[in-house]
Amino acid sequence: MLELGPGPGRFTPLVRARPRTAVLAVDLSRNSLRAARRRTATRGPTVHWIQAMGEQLPLAPQSVDHAVALGNIVCFAYREGDRLVAELSRVVRPGGLLIADFASAAAAVQEFVYVASQRRILPRLLRRPRYYLIDRVLRTGDQPWAPHRYARWAFRFYTVDEAVRLLDHHGFDVVDTLAMAPTAAHQPRAATIAAREPATWRALLRIEEEVGRRPGVFETGNGFAIAARRRGDRRGSRRGLAPTGRRPDRNVT
Repeated sequence: MLELGPGPGRFTPLVRARPRTAVLAVDLSRNSLRAARRRTATRGPTVHWIQAMGEQLPLAPQSVDHAVALGNIVCFAYREGDRLVAELSRVVRPGGLLIADFASAAAAVQEFVYVASQRRILPRLLRRPRYYLIDRVLRTGDQPWAPHRYARWAFRFYTVDEAVRLLDHHGFDVVDTLAMAPTAAHQPRAATIAAREPATWRALLRIEEEVGRRPGVFETGNGFAIAARRRGDRRGSRRGLAPTGRRPDRNVT
């Protein structure tokens, strides 16, 4: 079982809960791998901690039975999301499952509105909502304008259809989807600030309607998880750590 991007190990205990399953935990951050190892320092299936890039996995083709990429790993890859999924397709055996989660456009707006309300700039942004966020989020799937100033992260957002097309392009057939959390204007602080002016309140409601309730977003709230099965033949290595001209950056002990 491959866990891509375990971070501090939030999901690792669930991944290794399957009996008699060796886990390959791959993360670019050495500190995250150390934290994840401490968090899972209990009896259970073996975990191999590997520091490496998700876009260039040090694994042989078709060498893992299943893979999980949780914590919006594909979204954090930003422009490299396509390359990341291609690598997962390369290493997962035909018939194997990939479970990945994605942040939706509603999450982009929610984060933006939350940070803007904390920094007391929400009324100004709501007076020009199209310039600051709606058009950009819906057109490109990127964070709203000036993410380095108004939001905590800049990564790629997906609708369900976009995620399904990405996975299908790289040889995965979607077998199930799961929506997670509601959308934007429920934030008490943001709603209180916006309600001080009729125009800004109407703008916040329009954002909720156009971004949070459009097809492909309302059904998924802030994000969604997808389970997909790898297509193809069964040629490839049976050794999970066998290199293919790619050397692990380093194992973490």
